[in-house]
Amino acid sequence: GGRTEEEEEEESSLARAAYQEWVARTDGARVRNFDLLRVGGSGGSGGQTAAGLQAGAQALMMLPPPPWAEQRRRRREGEASVTSAAQPSVTSLVFSRQFAIYWLMILNSAVSGLNIIGSYKTFGAKQPHLNSDAFLSLVGSLASILGNAAGRFAWGAFADIFGFKTPFMILTVIQAVTMMFFKQLAATRATFTMATVVMLFCMGGNFAMFPAQAMRVYGASGASVYSFLFTAFGAASLLGPRLATVLLKRGGFELVFRSLGALSFVSLVLAATCM
Repeated sequence: GGRTEEEEEEESSLARAAYQEWVARTDGARVRNFDLLRVGGSGGSGGQTAAGLQAGAQALMMLPPPPWAEQRRRRREGEASVTSAAQPSVTSLVFSRQFAIYWLMILNSAVSGLNIIGSYKTFGAKQPHLNSDAFLSLVGSLASILGNAAGRFAWGAFADIFGFKTPFMILTVIQAVTMMFFKQLAATRATFTMATVVMLFCMGGNFAMFPAQAMRVYGASGASVYSFLFTAFGAASLLGPRLATVLLKRGGFELVFRSLGALSFVSLVLAATCM
């Protein structure tokens, strides 16, 4: 908070007293400096004048600084050291429990959307009523614009207004339900398009919300910490296809969609219980 008028008045009085003490302490030095300048300029050769001016200038430079300047310097150094001591290292933040929770939240939430990006066209090509290259290309374009791009703006705005936790929990619920019933939603072209757009809309939200949350939580270290958090997106992009390949052999696309959709509920539980 701001200082009171009494505190400001007290500081002003202390500053005046310190100034008067400094004037008294340095008055003799100023007199000597003036004498040197006067001697140098009172006649004689130009060399004597120059020597007097130089000696006077050097003497002026030797005046001690005022006491309040030293006090301010020490206060600034003290504040800087306290700030530095209070700010934990990036290494300690990366190996913290909080970082691990955020990393797992990204991994389990992002894997569904990243999987849909890579598999919606393959899945659609195996459905007779969806097997049209022109149609699937149109779906991809709509999902990129109305899904991924729009989702980054929308979820980012929601997080700015309502904070991170509630919008993220809503995102994971929408994402989980859509993913788990993706095969059923593919019954018609319209619902298939809608489901694909919704999945990328949520994926864009993941990419938008976590950088802002890292800055809110980690402050000045937010950018550095997020550079490590971002590895969770890379892990999700690697995990999704490998997990999908295994599940596809055992239960087809429905098992893939149900299993990856269930991972979004893991992120939901982490957000609800650990934040």
